[in-house]
Amino acid sequence: MRADWDKLFGPLKQALRSFGMFLLITDGDTSILKALKGVEILIQRCLWHLPYQMEYYLWKDDVKRKSEEWYHILGEVFDITAIRQGVDEREEIEAIIAAKTRRLEELLNYCEQHGCSSCKTYLENARGDMFTAFRRRLEGKSVSNAERVMRTVNLRTTVGKWSPSGALNAVKVRLAHYYNGFDPPHGKPDEGIQLSRDAA
Repeated sequence: MRADWDKLFGPLKQALRSFGMFLLITDGDTSILKALKGVEILIQRCLWHLPYQMEYYLWKDDVKRKSEEWYHILGEVFDITAIRQGVDEREEIEAIIAAKTRRLEELLNYCEQHGCSSCKTYLENARGDMFTAFRRRLEGKSVSNAERVMRTVNLRTTVGKWSPSGALNAVKVRLAHYYNGFDPPHGKPDEGIQLSRDAA
């Protein structure tokens, strides 16, 4: 994984250093940070991933699905990671972060009391980077369109249906459509196809 990140960011590192700093949203994987060594970044844990990954750690701690403990821990994580948009006042932002931090500490204590060591460790590791973007009034969130594209590409390359170059081409076209307004030209349909439609 580290080699993959090195290969991706190697040609870009000089350009990335031209930014004063930039916001990196991560699901917790640390190998990408090693590949970006020497670049000044702000780290934000993806608040979309946190509650969804929590289900795995609940399973690791043998917490029965849909039990009282399961609902309590998952519900608290969803509430802690929910960030109100449009809050710009520094005092209000700090008050919200303080309240969410207190609630997170209470949840960590709850996890410890109920023997949920995996959940506790997971939240402790995420705690320092949960509110980086919110505190700095940055728009820091994961983008579901990109997330779905990357999951699809990963699946198709893993099972051998797409070559790496084909996957890269597909990603370029799809992300250009999402973020740059690229709309491929619509050519004239093949006459044979049109005739078969008419015949039907």
